[in-house]
Amino acid sequence: MQGKQFVHAIGLAVAGLVAGAGAAHAQLTQADVGVNPTFEQIGPTTVTSTGGFFSGRAFFTNTTDFDAGTLTYGGPGSPAALTPGSPPPSLTLGGSNPSFAGLQNDFPNGNYTFDLTGGTMGPTEFVINYAGDAYSNTPELTAASFSALQGLNAANSITLNFNAMDVSPNATPGANNIFFSIVNSSNSTVFNEALSTTDTSVTIPGGVLSAGQSYSFDLLFDDRIVDGSGAFLKTQFYDTHTDGSFSTAGAVPEPSTWAMLLMGFGGLGFAASLRGRKQGATAIGG
Repeated sequence: MQGKQFVHAIGLAVAGLVAGAGAAHAQLTQADVGVNPTFEQIGPTTVTSTGGFFSGRAFFTNTTDFDAGTLTYGGPGSPAALTPGSPPPSLTLGGSNPSFAGLQNDFPNGNYTFDLTGGTMGPTEFVINYAGDAYSNTPELTAASFSALQGLNAANSITLNFNAMDVSPNATPGANNIFFSIVNSSNSTVFNEALSTTDTSVTIPGGVLSAGQSYSFDLLFDDRIVDGSGAFLKTQFYDTHTDGSFSTAGAVPEPSTWAMLLMGFGGLGFAASLRGRKQGATAIGG
């Protein structure tokens, strides 16, 4: 589906913002690990599993703090090299699998050991013990809302309803959110809304979308286990995503445009009538 990889990054990007707001002089500001299920809503009442994705990241203050690193864990790809991520400075590991069970096999519960090297701060080692026990229920637009998106008049606002989020009792209290986002065919975000876990609807104002365009939406139920007891935050993510696609209706001509079109059609009809009369007169004269 178009834009899927982009919208999946939105929930995780929030962690980056939190990391940037951490201790300004610390070498490490935040680290996180997440094994997250993904789904696709392909009909008003049909939601199917599309596997999921993994993310492991270590954030730090300056790009020169660390040069490289590895992540060691219980999966078959371990130890894996960490690569530089987008700002704020980070070293990351990502992975995906079309089967969520397969993804959990690739990235199982247990210790994830980060070894960061080089730069002005290396070497540094720390561990996140990924518990894998804070997943929410599966997000889903109501049948009426999913249907209303298909062929939507982009000039009109629309309120979309979705099922209530079941916050995991294992998540850190208050470390939960709902996010709804829309990206266009160029993977650019055109709408993004952070919601409360008690919300069951979101409103898209008229004019945010364009007529005759294809879009993807992402509805995210986000639970987290946050450990703030150390020198920097360590977070476990349990982002459950449901994606879907839709297209807006084509542009409707303005009244003045309709008038011009009708005048044009009328002129074509009159011209055709004149041609018919001339041909008839020629046949009689001959």
